[in-house]
Amino acid sequence: MDVRTRRLLTAPIMPTLARMAAPNILVMAVQTSVGLIETYFVSMLGTDALAGMALVFPVVMLVQMLSAGGMGGAIQSAVSRTLGADRQAEAGILAWHAMVLGLGLGIATSLVALPFGPTLYAAMGGTGGSLRAATTYASIVFGGAVLIWLFNALSAVIRGTGNMVLPAIVTCVGAVVLIPLS
Repeated sequence: MDVRTRRLLTAPIMPTLARMAAPNILVMAVQTSVGLIETYFVSMLGTDALAGMALVFPVVMLVQMLSAGGMGGAIQSAVSRTLGADRQAEAGILAWHAMVLGLGLGIATSLVALPFGPTLYAAMGGTGGSLRAATTYASIVFGGAVLIWLFNALSAVIRGTGNMVLPAIVTCVGAVVLIPLS
């Protein structure tokens, strides 16, 4: 039995859970902070920009939850079960499939969100400047939907190997780069 497995089975429960949860807690705190900072930046552009961002936010969160939670959870589970069954070659194939899924679903997201987004934002109450701001913001976010899907799919592959720290570090470094870019 390897050291990690032995530690999971014999170490005290609370410190073990805290150690395992720490990377996820850090990522959630960083992502929340980035969202607040970006909202602050957008608020300085005026109420139309802030309203436009608010119109796009539910769709962005849907994509994020589907790519990181739904699909990401499935990818992570498949990789971890395959590795747990000592089938490393199959886990490698799953990683490639995750990448293909990320590419395909990212392209599909862009193909749906970009042309149909303005109609949705108008149905949600967007008009005039807020609708223009929503469309502009959405074109940037969903123009790069492939990157969102790929990042979350490949992070799930890494988490499926049991490495929670590397995806957390990449997310934190990405936030440090994103804030000045925003």
